[in-house]
Amino acid sequence: MATALDIYQRQFCEADDRFIRLLAPAGSGKTHSLLWRCKTLFEKRGGASKFIIFTFTRAARDELRQRLSDPAFREVRTSVEITTLNSWGFRRVRQNHHSPKLQTTEAERSFCVQNSLQPIWREHPRIEGAISQSQFSAGKTIMNLMDLLKALGFDHRAKVEDNLRQFRALQALGLDAILKSAFGDLKEAGVDSQSKDVETRLTEFLVFWAPAVDHLIKQALFTLEDQKYVAWLDLRGQLAEGRRPVGAARYTHIFVDEFQDINPLDLAIIQSLRTFHDSDITIVGDDDQAIFEWRGASYRYIVEPKAYFNVAFTTFILERNYRSAPNIVTASQQLIRINQLRVPKTVRPVRTDLAKIEVRARPDFMASIDEVMNIVREFGADVAAGRRPPGSRLALISRKRAQLIPYQILLAAEQVRFCAAEDLQVFMSKAFDSLSEVLRICDDARSGRPRSRQIVDDIVMLADSVKRYPLSKKDKAALQRYLGDGNPRSYVEAVALLRAYKGALKGANDGGTMSDAFASSIEPLIMMETVAAALDALSGLTGMEKDYGKSTEDIFFADPPFFYLSRFATRYGTDFRRFLDDLDEAKRQLAVVPPDDDDAEQGEAESIWSRPVHLLTALRAKGKEFDTAVILDANDGIWPSVHAETAQQKEQERRLFYVAMTRAKSRLLLTVSGRLDGKTLLPSPYLSEAGFN
Repeated sequence: MATALDIYQRQFCEADDRFIRLLAPAGSGKTHSLLWRCKTLFEKRGGASKFIIFTFTRAARDELRQRLSDPAFREVRTSVEITTLNSWGFRRVRQNHHSPKLQTTEAERSFCVQNSLQPIWREHPRIEGAISQSQFSAGKTIMNLMDLLKALGFDHRAKVEDNLRQFRALQALGLDAILKSAFGDLKEAGVDSQSKDVETRLTEFLVFWAPAVDHLIKQALFTLEDQKYVAWLDLRGQLAEGRRPVGAARYTHIFVDEFQDINPLDLAIIQSLRTFHDSDITIVGDDDQAIFEWRGASYRYIVEPKAYFNVAFTTFILERNYRSAPNIVTASQQLIRINQLRVPKTVRPVRTDLAKIEVRARPDFMASIDEVMNIVREFGADVAAGRRPPGSRLALISRKRAQLIPYQILLAAEQVRFCAAEDLQVFMSKAFDSLSEVLRICDDARSGRPRSRQIVDDIVMLADSVKRYPLSKKDKAALQRYLGDGNPRSYVEAVALLRAYKGALKGANDGGTMSDAFASSIEPLIMMETVAAALDALSGLTGMEKDYGKSTEDIFFADPPFFYLSRFATRYGTDFRRFLDDLDEAKRQLAVVPPDDDDAEQGEAESIWSRPVHLLTALRAKGKEFDTAVILDANDGIWPSVHAETAQQKEQERRLFYVAMTRAKSRLLLTVSGRLDGKTLLPSPYLSEAGFN
């Protein structure tokens, strides 16, 4: 074992403590250490041990399983279970509920609310009114909030006062902002309230939520969040009945990886499992890489574990970094030590060769894009000429997804094979289908080609995108008839007809006020001469903010719709057709989404991830490593986000930048733009904090 582990890893693996916190900074050999601890404990106890390791993602699970197949772990292999909390939970759901039906798509989830929950929402006039006005959108928003309450640790079977205590616990963690945002979505969906107070709105919604959740469970209708939530309820039921596993059914040791990223429901499951199995527990992670607070995780869980388990934890720190060159390690540690809400730690690089670190400042946003493309071309030439090791990869790492959109277009145009994480496949989303259609309308409006029927259909389509939620079928049909009867010969005539419309539009249209608002949003769009101006005008259509991909990024710091794309589009001038052709080419050339299913072909996933160029946000880059990392737009207002106001949010932003920096093994490049959108930009404060200038 001495040759397999360094001194810090060995101290962790050989410890006899029952409750351990392992702090594993970036590149410190965490995965390696977890399996060696299982092997060591198994040997110490003569094989009388059973382990369960919870990973945060399926990719991490698969990596651990692959490493477990090493001959060194042959004896312990059958005693180690490696899974995610979701997979573990769904197995229990299938065991305890007859023919469970998992609702995974937005359509299925909305249908659950519209139909299966009809007996419940009929008793709640505000919710009934929203669903009758816009079934799909209201249903989706209501189901999202129902799942959020589960993820945040609320219990539909508990008394209201018990759930309000949970709310106050979330407030203490700074997580109540998530609920505030969700109730804002609920209001947009038409479920209004007399109160703006989050606690009051929560109390009102709990009256609906509790019977609604119970109703779906009885029908064996489950969402993805229910995989964990319902399993937690079943586990608590067994605890209440005094049932405990014995013999081979009992886990003697529980390991939880990426503990800094667990949410309140995850924590509740781990707490219950520890009690249920009377297990030793090891929590593993890095508080400096806690970047998922926007979806309910809290760094406090790993910083203050005693407060949540009521036992003292022995802390071990893996102090050696095997990934990055020493100057990257030094700079990243200098940056992250500024955070106050962390556990102090020392990290020492193992490598001795220095990385190439450069800050490349350019006069404006467009010049920065050109510089990044030059970096990509240079990297490709180096790989082709053998000046970089085989299998070298380059990552373009952004703060927001929208920053990556121009590169998808340019890389596709140059036939550069690249990989984009699944939530970056923005060209495959409905929002981009809508964007292309709107730009086609803009082009037609300038050319004067369409017939009256086409003009009517186009104006109705734009009206459907003015507000966050689409028109109801009834409102859309009535508007279609009205505009058709008017027989407009131009888009300007159609907008004038819309302005005079008195029928219902997403609610009351008293005196035509809603019609006037719709017309005022659409009119500038069809008058725009340039592609960039048309994209800017799309910001008035809040319905275009939806569906940037398969998952939702940082809900606190959402991108303005198409902002970076519109700045990039200035190079197209008035040529709408060429811009649309390039968008189509980007969609055609876009890399296939890497498989993320349990039964995905491993070879296919490896083939995609091995591509030389990767586009990722810092959120998606976590856990990965690259020969070269390019941090895009290292400007103040982006890194950190301009929306980061509280001390807690600012520290989270610094952790994101730290994660981005520590992906690089041998080369770290940071681009800085002097101007964007006519405004002077300052470099990110993180550059000086890391000692780069």
